[in-house]
Amino acid sequence: MADFGVTVTPETAARLRPDLERLIAEFRALAHLLVDALPDPDESDEVPDSVEVAGRTWWIHHHDPHYLCEDDDGVTVEAHVYDPDLLDPWFLLLYAKSVTGHEAVVEACPAGFHDIARLLDLLPDLSAPPQRG
Repeated sequence: MADFGVTVTPETAARLRPDLERLIAEFRALAHLLVDALPDPDESDEVPDSVEVAGRTWWIHHHDPHYLCEDDDGVTVEAHVYDPDLLDPWFLLLYAKSVTGHEAVVEACPAGFHDIARLLDLLPDLSAPPQRG
């Protein structure tokens, strides 16, 4: 099996746990806000081109079952329509790269998708959807 130049070790994952927890919480919070602001695609064929969320205009690209949302500053969030807690490693890293405050995670992922996926594999409790009760 090819390693694709993956550089993330279990030690790196353990060191980055707090940073990754913060990144995932921030990403999920925005994903929820965006999904909540948009129509349910099962009830409406009309998805607006943009919405106002968190004081910013977000441009919406619907590709069922996801909304790709990008603001004017290039901040990018991919939100799953039916479960905003689901994480796509690539879009989580894209979000981390598009905002400030997550440089430690970005720097730990020089192999991009493969490294962020490895981080999530090594810390499966972080990527699991939170228990709602």
